[in-house]
Amino acid sequence: MPRAQSNHNEIPACYRIFFTSIDPLIALSGAYMDYFDPETILASAFPRSGSYAKPTPPVTFLLMQAGGSFIMMAFLMVFMLRYTSDVKIWKMFQFGVLVTDFTLFFSLFGALEGTGRLNVGAVRWEEWGTIIITGFLTLLRLAFLGGFGFGKTGRNGEKKE
Repeated sequence: MPRAQSNHNEIPACYRIFFTSIDPLIALSGAYMDYFDPETILASAFPRSGSYAKPTPPVTFLLMQAGGSFIMMAFLMVFMLRYTSDVKIWKMFQFGVLVTDFTLFFSLFGALEGTGRLNVGAVRWEEWGTIIITGFLTLLRLAFLGGFGFGKTGRNGEKKE
């Protein structure tokens, strides 16, 4: 597939490799768990006890919807981002994914609050894993959006004279 042409500053290799290879694998692992291991997804926000141990049909529906979103993001990461090197397109896409990162934090906060586990000592390894992975991805997206590592560029990725 030929690459779309644009007047842009080349995207640094660390972002290109991460956002087109590693990030899609992370998204696909989330989709896999949504479809085939929903108990692990639920355990990442709720203790495995009581009514949270098995997903109900409405929760299964929502997890499958989330899994579909992860698959769509992985597809766009692999194909759209590899098709173009236009910094503006990459920034729009990463901003959209950043919104999902923030909604994950917001929903995890709600789950922890709803189960009375907002203090640091009550957060389990499942939640810490989610916080660390999503936190790293969020910081990487913010660095990309802020132009960190691009050298001397303008706000839209164009080279400054």
